[in-house]
Amino acid sequence: MAFVNVNKYWLGYSIPKKQFYFYYRVDGDPTVHQLYPTPEEFLGLADMFRNEGPISLNTGTQYFTTSGEDIGEGE
Repeated sequence: MAFVNVNKYWLGYSIPKKQFYFYYRVDGDPTVHQLYPTPEEFLGLADMFRNEGPISLNTGTQYFTTSGEDIGEGE
């Protein structure tokens, strides 16, 4: 299990297909990865990436995580 920082992300929506798109790139890899999230997943990803940070990707189990925060920490 390794964590790598997500260094860039893009949000997209296809009007004709009515499909959300989420793109991201991680440190050390020039590949842009693409996901096709449901509307609910898209809202969660957009909120996480816009309001939290830094974001890392667990390369073993393929999940995103935020950095740790102290309990009671304000915005």
